[in-house]
Amino acid sequence: MAAEAAASDDRVIAESRPTVLGTGVTSGTRTEMPSDITAHLMHGDTLLHIATANPEYVMFARSDPAFAEALTGSEIVTVDGAGLALAMRMLHPAVTIERFTGVMLTHDLADISADIEAGMFLLGAGPGIAEQAGAILVQQHPGAVIAGTWDDGTPRAEHDAESHARIRASGATILLVAYGAPAQIHWIHRNRAALEDAGVRVVVGIGGAFDYISGNVPWAPSLVRKLGLEWLYRLAREPWRWRRQLVLPQFVMLILIEFIRTKGDLPRNAR
Repeated sequence: MAAEAAASDDRVIAESRPTVLGTGVTSGTRTEMPSDITAHLMHGDTLLHIATANPEYVMFARSDPAFAEALTGSEIVTVDGAGLALAMRMLHPAVTIERFTGVMLTHDLADISADIEAGMFLLGAGPGIAEQAGAILVQQHPGAVIAGTWDDGTPRAEHDAESHARIRASGATILLVAYGAPAQIHWIHRNRAALEDAGVRVVVGIGGAFDYISGNVPWAPSLVRKLGLEWLYRLAREPWRWRRQLVLPQFVMLILIEFIRTKGDLPRNAR
């Protein structure tokens, strides 16, 4: 990804992030990121926060200043959602962008764990799901180290101390947080200093990745995934999620307005 070590504190940061409706996104390809992560795990002494963004993240950031601050504070922001990938191609056609979902990133981290014996801690998701996902990751990525899991906590501050203690005791340097959005971004931002002190060097909010990896949530058919309509497939299976999807039409409208404006056909104050 477009990342470099900052001279002052050796953190890997985005050199220059193109933005979508105010949210910065790290450019590059999926094949570039694992080497950056591996180098940070082996030589870095600070925390690298990777956020996996989608249109909901962009809209959360527009309405929640605290979320926007936390997201901006992450060193890398990958393109998780198909809608965000399309928006990036429309608004920044010269920028190289590939989708890099939470599931993809989880598998890549398992490969890195196996390669350098870095322990992974799986936090959150429903009862037993993180443990199931961990077992499958070890099966699919021989040598991956699952240092610990915990699904009894919540993203509320009252559970922070126990989360810190469990993560520290595990010796994990990679932390995967499955509290969903926006909670996982707020949780990581609030606990950043404590996680770094506990020895964590890479932390990622991976949303529902454990659900898919464990098999508790079925994958959308390949054609649906190819068209980038996984969200619609999941909405059909879980209609209670409809409230969260209400931001998508607004996202599309704002992207179209921004696209027209950047072509010089609409003044900025018309947004």
